[in-house]
Amino acid sequence: MCADELNQRLLNLYAQAMPLLRETIQSHADSEQLLHMHGPFMMYVHPAYAEARIKLMVVGMETYGWEPFRLDEDHNITYQRTTQVYQAFTSDSTNYSSPFWWFIRDLCHNYGEIDYMKAVLWTNLSKIDIARKRPSGAVYDNTMPGFLSLLAQEVAIVKPDILLIATTSPNYQWHLQKRFKSTEGSSEREVLIPKLLFRWITDELPANTFQLCHPNRLRFVAGGYKRNAEQIIRTIEQQAR
Repeated sequence: MCADELNQRLLNLYAQAMPLLRETIQSHADSEQLLHMHGPFMMYVHPAYAEARIKLMVVGMETYGWEPFRLDEDHNITYQRTTQVYQAFTSDSTNYSSPFWWFIRDLCHNYGEIDYMKAVLWTNLSKIDIARKRPSGAVYDNTMPGFLSLLAQEVAIVKPDILLIATTSPNYQWHLQKRFKSTEGSSEREVLIPKLLFRWITDELPANTFQLCHPNRLRFVAGGYKRNAEQIIRTIEQQAR
């Protein structure tokens, strides 16, 4: 499926899902939270992703500032406004330098993707942030089920070969476990490298769904960033099928 078709399907998904999510936010966020809220984060597919040999989708924690969240705005305007920011960000030639970007760059280069900003699809577990931080309180607890449901639907549309959840934060882990790990079903979270890398096995996510600790944390684990990052990338390559 080409990039235009994927973007149209995403637009339709967001148009269907956002009214309820906005209602949930309005019901549970206080005025101070709404004043400093950014989002919602909506993806835009570049042709480089549609044409990639290995399609990679990266899921972070939350936005770190984005477009201001507006409750009373027409959905199509919100979509255009936020995806324009997405396109500008992924088209930026800035060479970001941090453990997170080092890791994603090296993983993509191993799969032959040089223009990784466009070849990768980016999203977050929480589609909003408050003052560039993780939402908290009632708005966080009540939006996360909807955001994770939306994530599963995004994945079903764009069909990544590898889905990478780049955090093991306990706050998000609780919601991930509740949404994707059934104690009665066949879903499980397999340990690949203790405390560093896991594999999700669930019908709602791709077969190659990996979860790792935030790459910044690798600097503080025995062996340091380089050794741990290389081990994780090597394991992903060996496990991906």
